[in-house]
Amino acid sequence: MPPSRDKVVLFYPAYESEENAPPLALSAIAGPLLSDGVEVVIVDSALEADPVAATLAHLDGALCLGCSFITGSMIADLIAVCTAARARFPDLPIILGGWHPSILPEQTLEAEFADVVVVRQGEESFRELVTLLRAGEPPHGVAGTLYKDADGAIVRAPERPYTPIAALPDRMPGYELVDLDRYERHTGLRWLLYTTGHGCPYNCGYCSNASVYGRNLDLLPPEQVVDEVDFLVRRHGVGLLGIIDDIFFLFRDRSKAIAEGLLQRGVKVDWYVQDRADSVARLTREEIRMYRRAGLVRIHFGAESGSDRVLRSIEKLSKVENTLKAVDRCREGEVRASFGFIFGLPDEDEAALRDTVDLIGQIYARYERADCHTNIFTPYPGSPLWSRSVELGVDPPASLGDWVPYFPRVTELPWLAGSPHQRLQDIRQYLRLGFPNVRVGEDRGSLRRRAALKVLGPSSRWRLREHRYGLPLELRGYEALKRARPRWGVYERY
Repeated sequence: MPPSRDKVVLFYPAYESEENAPPLALSAIAGPLLSDGVEVVIVDSALEADPVAATLAHLDGALCLGCSFITGSMIADLIAVCTAARARFPDLPIILGGWHPSILPEQTLEAEFADVVVVRQGEESFRELVTLLRAGEPPHGVAGTLYKDADGAIVRAPERPYTPIAALPDRMPGYELVDLDRYERHTGLRWLLYTTGHGCPYNCGYCSNASVYGRNLDLLPPEQVVDEVDFLVRRHGVGLLGIIDDIFFLFRDRSKAIAEGLLQRGVKVDWYVQDRADSVARLTREEIRMYRRAGLVRIHFGAESGSDRVLRSIEKLSKVENTLKAVDRCREGEVRASFGFIFGLPDEDEAALRDTVDLIGQIYARYERADCHTNIFTPYPGSPLWSRSVELGVDPPASLGDWVPYFPRVTELPWLAGSPHQRLQDIRQYLRLGFPNVRVGEDRGSLRRRAALKVLGPSSRWRLREHRYGLPLELRGYEALKRARPRWGVYERY
């Protein structure tokens, strides 16, 4: 069947999580296509028992297959779907975009099934590619893309200038494609992800943001944010909104205007944000309480380390005291405070590791509605620490498929290989068992999980308090139980 000239299939290879939300990136690029009269189908692998079959079922007569993804485990489903699509529909253009292709466009395009890569902002570039395909033209030469010519050689089209977020095409139509009832059945949450801004002005060593947006913070006007949030709540009955800006409270007048606008409009929705501890530490008690009245239920912080020396080494431009101040501020506003920590940073020594574990204990003792999550440092291309990590022995993956196991839960660093890596994983497991986390939507997990935490929690907290991690017999027993009874595993987000 020849292409219909008005149908595009978008595939999202969901990240490993039990908290899957509709893919924001695909809603954003679908919005302008729908405005142009194009039929768009979104397939999210999180909802599909067989993502390959689910995607192939929609490709007959399609104009192209578009995929958005980030580095790591998502790439496995991407490869499976795109390989199957190429085998069944050899002439179907396959267009890849998202964070990973933006960072490594040439290597991504070297994949046998890839025809075009869209870098950085995808709304206008993908729209122009689809316009060419609808006209029967090859998807070549569009600004902000790379493509393969007739001989298979990679060609880089001119760069596309950055488009201010407020000038991008309307993304609201893209949300119409989301079957929220299905997501609610899958996760128990009726929620969406949303952005009020792009980028971040800081230069944290582990972050690859600058390679996509530069050190620029571009924000929507407060009135547009209020209008769009109001629309999403009224139109879709959203109960929770995940605002995934890199930083939200930097400009306090703007942030206050958004919250005050939601209050004045009477918008009833819970929402969470991501931010820095020092930004929230600067808020007043009255301000945090006002945000809570406006629906703010949680703040995700990048605390990273309990050592000021390590924070300086990654140019965090914050101090441990700000982390504790942020805990206090959230307590005053009755807002959940969730902190992320990175173990294994190049300048982390045993003393810094102890400081971080101790700080996590202080956070839990300070506020009953605080929780902490940990990852292992995973250096990404485009981040300030990438070159140093390579010098220290990190072997850059040589192909798209080699990035599949590149995942913060399991990364084994050259300077922490073997038994040091296992010890670090044991410490992270003791933290999970000793200090339980609460999932998005205030889900504390099953009765079995809570029972397991009650049994293993006291000994885990003792080990963390005393920094005694040798002979972790309870962990080995717990792991054996998980292998024998996988459903008995305690929820482990990080």
